[in-house]
Amino acid sequence: MRFTITNIVLLLLLLITGSFSFVQYTNLQEAEEKIKQFQDIERLNERSEDFIRALFYGKHKKFLTGNLLEEYKSSQEEHGEHLEENIGEINELKVQQLFTKRVKNEDDVAESYAIVQVRYETGESSNIQDDYIQTLSIKSHWVKESKTWKVDDLEMSLLSDSQDELLRKQAENK
Repeated sequence: MRFTITNIVLLLLLLITGSFSFVQYTNLQEAEEKIKQFQDIERLNERSEDFIRALFYGKHKKFLTGNLLEEYKSSQEEHGEHLEENIGEINELKVQQLFTKRVKNEDDVAESYAIVQVRYETGESSNIQDDYIQTLSIKSHWVKESKTWKVDDLEMSLLSDSQDELLRKQAENK
């Protein structure tokens, strides 16, 4: 069999095309994996908002795991079943900011940060200005257990509440 210049050129083109196809296939697989990770974070972001809403209505047990779940159970045993009930009448719950990110170098661990405003009805009057308003910062540490994201650590901080201004005015008048 004779190798002509045409055969050699065709063979080189075939090799180049094959290697180019392999590179494209590899890039496609990497892109699909990145898309899955972003979709997973987006689902976690939605789950984080659901958790925050459930937390304020006392229905957050299904989101908990580890030490946080144990603390919840022991608190429930100590204080009774009322943890599942809405203690205050919430008029409005706004998740003002929510940010979720994976922890570096760990695929099954993430954190979410939220600023939440809660308006409670005080029952004193029907005027909205009389409602008690809290603004809280919530940091949730999430771990993936059998393909489901669960919270294993929670930090809540009170940023402000509607009584701050009232207390400030009272202090100025004294």
